[in-house]
Amino acid sequence: MTRTTRSTRRRLLTTAAAGLLTAASLLVASPANAACPQTGCDRTDPIDTGCSTGAQNATYNPAYIRQGATTLAVVELRWSPSCGTNWGKIYNRVSPNNTVRVWVYRQSPYATTTKYGGTGYQYYGDQLDGQNATVCAVGEVTTPSGTKYTSTPLCA
Repeated sequence: MTRTTRSTRRRLLTTAAAGLLTAASLLVASPANAACPQTGCDRTDPIDTGCSTGAQNATYNPAYIRQGATTLAVVELRWSPSCGTNWGKIYNRVSPNNTVRVWVYRQSPYATTTKYGGTGYQYYGDQLDGQNATVCAVGEVTTPSGTKYTSTPLCA
């Protein structure tokens, strides 16, 4: 083997080793929310992005939508520690004829999601980045007569 070939091979091996070390350091130093850098997951589905895995409620208590003493729906604000995102979830508690919808919003930088729901039992909405920001979930129930009831914002 000639000196030039050994020198070239050594340079290639050194370059490859440096590349592997750089890649390994990125893997170790990556934050838990690497799947959603900053606002990268705004208005995306938490299940499709994998953010729902390991998610938990962001507040101790849910919000209740009531008509008198009757609870029409329950609203939760969900939090993904792995992605740093929040989304809303709503449970229709009374009538399959009621339409329930849920959405979240963030004040700064301002963002809101589409309202998701229907007449079924449970729905969740798209997520917003919640790292170093306050995100609020809001739920809404519309009765067959068109009367709307809205929850107080559930924020964390």
